[in-house]
Amino acid sequence: MQIAYPKSFLKLLLIGFALAMLPLFFAFGNAALYLDRLAAQSRNAVTQAVQATRASRALVEQITLMERSARQYFVLEDSSLLENYERAHEKFTESWQDLSHLRLSNIQKNALHALSEQEQTLFQNMMGHPDNTKLAAEIVNHFAELTTQAQDILDENNRQIDRESAILAETAERTQQIMLWQTLTLIPVALLVAVMITFLVAQPIRRMDAAIRKLGEGDYTELISIDGPGDLRNLGERLNWLRLQLTELDQQKQRFLRNVSHELKTPLTAIREGSELLNDEVGGTLTSQQREITDILRESSLRLQKMIENLLSFTAVQFHTPQLKLEAVALVPLAESILADYALTISSKNIDIQRNFSPSDIAIMGDREKIHSIIDNLLSNAIKYTLPSSSIRFSIMQENDHAVILVHDSGPGIMTADKDRLYDPFYRGDDAYQSLVSGSGLGLSIAKEYVDAHAGEITLLPSKHGAHFRVTLPLKADKS
Repeated sequence: MQIAYPKSFLKLLLIGFALAMLPLFFAFGNAALYLDRLAAQSRNAVTQAVQATRASRALVEQITLMERSARQYFVLEDSSLLENYERAHEKFTESWQDLSHLRLSNIQKNALHALSEQEQTLFQNMMGHPDNTKLAAEIVNHFAELTTQAQDILDENNRQIDRESAILAETAERTQQIMLWQTLTLIPVALLVAVMITFLVAQPIRRMDAAIRKLGEGDYTELISIDGPGDLRNLGERLNWLRLQLTELDQQKQRFLRNVSHELKTPLTAIREGSELLNDEVGGTLTSQQREITDILRESSLRLQKMIENLLSFTAVQFHTPQLKLEAVALVPLAESILADYALTISSKNIDIQRNFSPSDIAIMGDREKIHSIIDNLLSNAIKYTLPSSSIRFSIMQENDHAVILVHDSGPGIMTADKDRLYDPFYRGDDAYQSLVSGSGLGLSIAKEYVDAHAGEITLLPSKHGAHFRVTLPLKADKS
């Protein structure tokens, strides 16, 4: 499925951040709403409790004040005491009205209504018959009942406050649980959104990284198409343009190598034939100095021929996967013939070739020309970098169903910095005179290509001195 990306990478990041933060913002907003609701409920509960407690206490206080004023009036018959009683009644009425306006239970409302009616009846009797001594005792006794009822209302208010507090605590606990579950739910949602956005951001970057890696490895065959924001798609188009340019440049390089190699081979053949004729003294007897010069020409022409053949082999390998012409190849005679080609160089440098061919009749099914190139490249490097009057250990043996070729020279060895790029084409190392990968830098690269074509393996073994190569080839190669 095609993913619809925004036009810019920055917009994608902003959308990603916004989507990742959206669940968290929802959680924060919802938490704030719950907390605000809980705070409002707490304020209302506290206000209700304070007002109910204040009004209830006021009822008890005013009844006590009315009782005291009534008792004093009946004893002293002072009209000012009757006025005090009337003022206390007015304050009682105000407290009763304040309490009746609050949110009360049915029990409280009924008790408050009964208290109000009894107090009103008592007030009318008190004010209507202030001089009736017969009613005095009855009136005073009624005040005790009013006090008890008012105290019951106060106690019921306290119990109502306790119930409201319990409900408030339960609501707070439930709110806390809701917020906890909400957080536990939204955090994974936020993480999932973040992972999805990260995937959308990382996917085109991974594709771009893979495309750049392929370009760096010299693979120009695959079309580069980056599916992502507009600016990354533009960058992908630039990379594809670069791929096309590199493809054309690589083709030009291959054509150049192929043409130059063929052009050089013709005059080189003439030089080789001429140096061989001189060496055979066809033109006359040579002096020792002339023979030395002839040997130099012959050896240099052989070396130049080897480099040109490597260039031709490398060009063929680059254009086509090596095709094997399978036949039975006797390794020991092939190795001896290659050593014979370097007999002059071996003799001039006084190199001791320590052979170990066991068994001597070992043969494999392979491509004779390519196996010749493998052994030739290993031996030529070993002979080139082995110091004069030193030795080269050359072994051919059989291990199970594989043939093993070992070449161990006495040269300076291979630098650590060169080991990772030992088989790279044209790589010659930082110091061409101290590293085995000098010359054209194609010998080991071609050897590895041909070894791989035979389903074999070439490795550099650890060695204190010199370079130690091991080539493993199956006795029966797969033609596919």
